Amino acid sequence: MRWIESLTGNYSSSASVVDGTLIISLPQAITPVVWRMDLGNVKASALEVRSLDNGTHVLTLKTPKGDIHDIAPFAQRGRAIEALMAVSRAMEQAQGQIRPIAANMPEIGSVLTKAPAPIKKKNKGRALTGVIGTILLLGLIALLLNMGPRTQNQSTSSARATAPTTGVPLSADDFLNNR
Repeated sequence: MRWIESLTGNYSSSASVVDGTLIISLPQAITPVVWRMDLGNVKASALEVRSLDNGTHVLTLKTPKGDIHDIAPFAQRGRAIEALMAVSRAMEQAQGQIRPIAANMPEIGSVLTKAPAPIKKKNKGRALTGVIGTILLLGLIALLLNMGPRTQNQSTSSARATAPTTGVPLSADDFLNNR
């Protein structure tokens, strides 16, 4: 059975929170689905795995009103629980990405003091890394250009051409004039 999974890509359930929206990808479900929910508008809800009489296991969402929404049916209970745990991990790692309900409702948000926006450290770190990388690259290019062969000025090469070679007798006037 494992070789079939490796041939078909062995896709597993995944979940993430992006801009306050929970996104769940369930390729192992009987009917594969990508499901999303805006977490800013949800006061309280629960995700659970329900076992049905026909042997399938359904990942469901329960709202405080008692409404039950089926997200995806699974043939194996383990796969349904794996999907549930993927959602749990995504929610745990979503700290700072989920907006409070008061921020979404203007009548409550105006009464309460709003929390400051979270600081995005990643953008500052990327900008600093880019600046340092550019400086290092320019320094390396300057170093490589200085290591190359140097050409002599025309004036120094012409003076050396008119100067007599070593070992040839020279008068004092000629020596002082060429200096």
